[in-house]
Amino acid sequence: MPLLITNIQRCSFHDGPGIRTTVFLKGCSLRCFWCHNPETLRSGFELRYISSRCIHCGACSETCRQASGQDCQSPWQLVEYAKAHDGCSRCGQCVSCCPSQALVATAKAYDKEKLLPLLLADRPYYESSGGGITFSGGEPLLQSEELAPLMELLKAKDISIAIDTAGNVPWKAFQQVLEKTDLFLFDLKAADPQLHQRITGSSNERILDNLDRLCREKAAVRIRIPLIPGVNTFPKEQEQMAEILAKYPGLDGVDLLPFHRTALSKYHQLGMDYQAEELEPPDSQTLLQIEEGMKRRLSVPVVCRSL
Repeated sequence: MPLLITNIQRCSFHDGPGIRTTVFLKGCSLRCFWCHNPETLRSGFELRYISSRCIHCGACSETCRQASGQDCQSPWQLVEYAKAHDGCSRCGQCVSCCPSQALVATAKAYDKEKLLPLLLADRPYYESSGGGITFSGGEPLLQSEELAPLMELLKAKDISIAIDTAGNVPWKAFQQVLEKTDLFLFDLKAADPQLHQRITGSSNERILDNLDRLCREKAAVRIRIPLIPGVNTFPKEQEQMAEILAKYPGLDGVDLLPFHRTALSKYHQLGMDYQAEELEPPDSQTLLQIEEGMKRRLSVPVVCRSL
């Protein structure tokens, strides 16, 4: 089965050590209201409409009418049509006929044989910097069964592999990639179960259990905490997260990731509501206090990273 991928980002410096290629996979089991990659949330075919590129030629509507019989009068109607589970045939003809690339498919299917040379193209940079490949998302482990054979090919080439995961998957998914993963970038969004349910749509019970299992397996794990103002930046919540992490002195470290609004345009292009649109990024004083507090409570390196 092919992997469904939204983006392949070369020369990445924020998703693990060294220079990396980050592969964003489609599908996620959480619904964090501030998600920075909304195009990865749903597992199926979707369209993005970049209105600034549109020349209003009508080619997409006409093509869809001929291909499916659907009478969509505008690109926005095509976007909504593609969201319908039993509507769009996912043929992609509306995308291929668009002369200005105003309609863009959110994902592309790749077989491992086609993907491997793309990922090996920057091998000299990986070797000189201690970098490699990072599989991110969305939640890459939702495609663990398809991902594992590709990871085997990469390990045979001595390529370092990192998995950026929110942890909300069955343990079996981790087992399929565990021996082939050099570093897990593991998200911790909230310690309080009710808060986690409210902000992500899911309990953190399985997430914390998977974190515990990974640490007991002696896997290399680096924690990533998104800092969302008014949500998980309060002292009590930070203390609770530090209490959880203090149980694992073997962690590779902790990255604090301040909220930003760079995904706003993607929400608009996908026809999605952005619930964090009015949220302000955390100020420097708040970030400094959180970073210093974590450093006092933990024995592992703590770094506040920004764009």
